[in-house]
Amino acid sequence: MLKPYAPKVFQLGYVGVDTPDLARALDYYGETVGMTETDRGDGASYLSVGYEHHNIILRQTAAKGLGNIGLQLKPDSDLAALRKEAQNLGLKAEIKTDSQPGIREMLEIEAPGKIAVQLYTDIDTPAPGFKRTGIAPLRLGHVAIISSDAKRLMVFIEDFLGFRFTDTIEGIANFYTCNRDHHVLNIVDAPEDRIHHIAFQLKGNASHAMASDVLRERGVKVEWGPARHTAGHNLAGYHFDPDRVLIELYTDMDVYIPELDMCEARPWHEHFPMRPRNWKLSELSAWGTDFEFNLAQA
Repeated sequence: MLKPYAPKVFQLGYVGVDTPDLARALDYYGETVGMTETDRGDGASYLSVGYEHHNIILRQTAAKGLGNIGLQLKPDSDLAALRKEAQNLGLKAEIKTDSQPGIREMLEIEAPGKIAVQLYTDIDTPAPGFKRTGIAPLRLGHVAIISSDAKRLMVFIEDFLGFRFTDTIEGIANFYTCNRDHHVLNIVDAPEDRIHHIAFQLKGNASHAMASDVLRERGVKVEWGPARHTAGHNLAGYHFDPDRVLIELYTDMDVYIPELDMCEARPWHEHFPMRPRNWKLSELSAWGTDFEFNLAQA
């Protein structure tokens, strides 16, 4: 029997990206992706897709890496109670005030794998507007993390944060949602600790061609796709940012119905009902298209 679906958070708010070359990364996320810088300070740049204060944080560091993940809590959440709950699980948890532009109060938890998960109820919404240059995505959709401590991290995601498991690819890539998107977090069980990819949702399927043209104009190679996945069934294309962090551009993701533990039926589904299942590594493309770039090894 399924546990009640009661996630503590309802969306991915931002991803912090550590970069050894802030100016180069800022040019990519600002001009190629089409985000707006809303703040800068202490070696960091804060960029918005169009509404929230920030969806990407770029921080100047010695090496590239995952800085933090921001997840937005339900409005009535009690940070002090959540801190105590996390500490009772043996996790480091601290309430921070005015530690980041746009967010007055947050709970930072060191999740398994030493991942800084920042939980907050409110973020400023200066609404700088959606750019009409660059790729100009609709929203930040999900993030995939490679973790050498993936099993404990997945327990934290399910049992503490309340995410629902929606799919796996041979137990290596594991998909979780906190809303009606097929996945908001993707945990990759491998002996590394880094970002696998950051995903931006495009406005519509035709935007894939326009985005690919933008990437070509900016000298960025499309490595995989656009093609339709199996897990999630999103139309997806992948390329690297300047630090070789994999970026996914996607549309048409499956809509998850938690009450039925299935995704809304679509004509292109291989099975009915489309419930969480174990997909093969050879099934990354629903269309069976072969790509020279090995996405499973990225």
